[in-house]
Amino acid sequence: MRSSVLTGGKGLPDDGASVIDARTTAERVLVILLTTIAVLFVAYLCYRLAGIIELIIVSIFLAAALNPLVNALRRWRLPRVPAILMVFLLLLVSVLAIAALAFPSLLAQAKAILAILQQPEGLTHELQRLAAPLGLSGIVQRFHIQIEALPAQLGSAAGSFTTVTTNTVNGVAAFGAVLVLTFFMLSDGETMVGGLLRLAPETQRPRLQSLLQRSARAVSGYISGNLAISAIAGAGAFVGMTVLGVPYALALAVLLAIFDLIPLVGATLGAIPPILAAYAISPVKGLILLAYIVIYQQIESHVLNPLVYGRSVHLPGLAVFLAIMIGGTLIGGLGALIAIPVAEILRLLLEELRGHKVEAAASPRTVSTRG
Repeated sequence: MRSSVLTGGKGLPDDGASVIDARTTAERVLVILLTTIAVLFVAYLCYRLAGIIELIIVSIFLAAALNPLVNALRRWRLPRVPAILMVFLLLLVSVLAIAALAFPSLLAQAKAILAILQQPEGLTHELQRLAAPLGLSGIVQRFHIQIEALPAQLGSAAGSFTTVTTNTVNGVAAFGAVLVLTFFMLSDGETMVGGLLRLAPETQRPRLQSLLQRSARAVSGYISGNLAISAIAGAGAFVGMTVLGVPYALALAVLLAIFDLIPLVGATLGAIPPILAAYAISPVKGLILLAYIVIYQQIESHVLNPLVYGRSVHLPGLAVFLAIMIGGTLIGGLGALIAIPVAEILRLLLEELRGHKVEAAASPRTVSTRG
C-alpha cells in the first residue's frame, strides 16, 4: 500500500515502461550503427573494386548492345551459345577488315609524322608551315624551345619500356575480361534477371520486367546509334579530306570519329585538326572543309540523332549536358560515354515510380466497418 502511494498509485508500470523505452532506444541505436557500418563497408568495397566494377559496367552495356543481334540470330532457330559466338565472330571479322583497310595508310602516315619528329627542329618547321597561312608563324617561333621539348616530354609521359609493357598487358587482360563477362551476361543474363525478379513481390514482377526491357532497349539503341553516327562522321570527313587533298586524311578521320563518340562537344573537338590541316594547305580548302563539317553537324543534330536516338533516348538538352558532366567527373571518359543511357534509365525509373504512385492513389481504398 505504501509503495503505491509513493509512486502516485501507479506502482511498477512506470518502471516497466522506462525499461521498454530504453530497450527500444538501444535497438534503434544498434540498427543505425549497423546500417552505417554496412554502408561504409559497401563504399570501401566499391573503392577497392573500382577497376572490376568498371569492367562489369562496360560488359553490361556491351551485352545490352549485342543482345538484339543475338536475338535476331535466335529467330533462325540457332541455339543461344552458337548465336553469341557468331556475333563475336562477326565483330572480329569487321574489326580485322577495317584494320586491313586502314592500317597501311595509318602506318605510312605515322611513319611520316615520326620522321618529322626525328629531324632537328622538324616539329617547329612543320608547325610553322601549318601556321603560316594563319599568320601565326611568329607565335610558333616564340615557343620554339617548348615545341622542341614536346617530343621528349611525350616520351617521358608514356613511361619506360617496362611501364608501357605492363600497361599493354593490363589492357589486353582487361579486354579479355570484358569479352568473357559479356559472353556470360549474354548467355546467362535471362536466367540471372529471372532470378532477381523472383525476389520481388509477384504483383511487381511485370512492372520490373517491363522496366528492365525498356532500359535494355535504351542502352542498345544508344550504343549502336552512337557507333553508327561516329562511323558516318569519320567516313564523310575522310571523303571530304581526300577530295581536297588534305594530308593524313585517314588518321584525321579516325580521330574525328573517335571524338564524335563523345556527346555534344566531341564532333566539334574532332573537327578542329582536319580544318587546321586543310587551312594550312589553302585557306580556301580550309573554308570549304569548315563549311562541309558545319553542314554535316547540322544534318547529324537535326536528322541523324533524332532518327537514331528518337526511340531509345527521351532526354532534354540540359539533362544530357548535366549527365555528361557528372559522368565525366565521376568516372572520366567512360562516364561521359555511358552518361546518356544511364540518365535515360534513371528517367524510366522515375517515370515508373510516378506511375506507381498515381495508380496507388487512384485505386479504391478498403473501408472496414464494424457492427
